[in-house]
Amino acid sequence: MNKQKQQKLLKFIFFLSILGIVLSGYLTYIHYSTLSSPCDFSETFQCSLVNQSKYAEVFGIPVALLGMMGYSFLGLVSLVLLKRKFLSKVRANKFLGKLVSVQTLFVFSIIALIVSLYLTYAEFFLIKAICIWCLISQIIILVIVGFSYKILKLNKLVEGD
Repeated sequence: MNKQKQQKLLKFIFFLSILGIVLSGYLTYIHYSTLSSPCDFSETFQCSLVNQSKYAEVFGIPVALLGMMGYSFLGLVSLVLLKRKFLSKVRANKFLGKLVSVQTLFVFSIIALIVSLYLTYAEFFLIKAICIWCLISQIIILVIVGFSYKILKLNKLVEGD
């Protein structure tokens, strides 16, 4: 029963990762575009302002692009964990076996959440503008953290049996 719950949660994480990739891809497009975002509808809600601010890049790389890479990693780990036959081949490799785990999924999602919380802080208090798409991304990563925590707990129950 716990394995079925884990599989269902991994499918949700994979789906949410795909949503995150699409959303981050759109935000990357907006970052490089001269067009204004459709969510620029007031002084407070301005995705373009947030996406063009100094907080929108790290070492010249758009944060949205880094988000796309992060969601891709989470999606890949969840997909490999879903595919048991492939997972056994991955686990045969010492490095990949340690990298692709429920623990990695949880730790990486926590790191992504911390980064997301900092960026939300920057939006509200430093830029003083809110990007709706960024907030949706934060909700996605928060849900992924919750699901990966549940999987981690279920995994410990299964191993304890």
